[in-house]
Amino acid sequence: MKKYLVLTLTIIIFLVLALNLKVGDMKSSYEPSEILAENGSTNMVSAIVLDYRIYDTFFEILVFTVVIIGISEFIGKIPTVASDDQQIIYDTPIIKVITPIIFQIIVLISLYIAITGHIAPGGGFAAGTILGTGFLAVSLVRPTDEIENLFIKSKIEKLKMLVPLFIIIYGLLGYTWGDSIFSNFHLNGYPGELASGGSAILLNFLIYFEVFGGSWTILYRFLKHKGLL
Repeated sequence: MKKYLVLTLTIIIFLVLALNLKVGDMKSSYEPSEILAENGSTNMVSAIVLDYRIYDTFFEILVFTVVIIGISEFIGKIPTVASDDQQIIYDTPIIKVITPIIFQIIVLISLYIAITGHIAPGGGFAAGTILGTGFLAVSLVRPTDEIENLFIKSKIEKLKMLVPLFIIIYGLLGYTWGDSIFSNFHLNGYPGELASGGSAILLNFLIYFEVFGGSWTILYRFLKHKGLL
């Protein structure tokens, strides 16, 4: 299933690029004021990553997805070493009590960074890394069967495979509100407000989920391989 999905995504990407890619003179004369007026993001890095250089960002996500698939498959082929007791146990009361509390704060911080990534420092990559780190901490203090059930029921491993497809669909819909693929659509709101930056919030959330889902998949596969789950 994974092989067919990757092959389908590759073919779609090739056709999209072959039919729509326009090569310019590779020069830019944009000033910060022009970027702000055209994109609406006060975070210029966000405007560049999610609008002007969206092709770079998309292929980074695609490469990340392929890497996650490769690592997951590779871990399953590594020979395991028998051990009398591979269960990791943390008996420190402070860690057991504080970690779940800190995790809730981490979730809120990651969501805030993802939502406001176009008007403040942050974005989907940073937010996904933060959330993945939070889940790593929780996995060390919660029962292993609970962690495994959460991973299986959430279907993270399967859903994260669809993120590149969602981004492709978003790019094709650019013709609806713009004149080219991956055209940024504008929301009502002045620069600096949440409802500005166009499709930045949508893209940041897709990247946020992909980075978190990928890192959590690797962690799960590793713990499963070591017999800890």
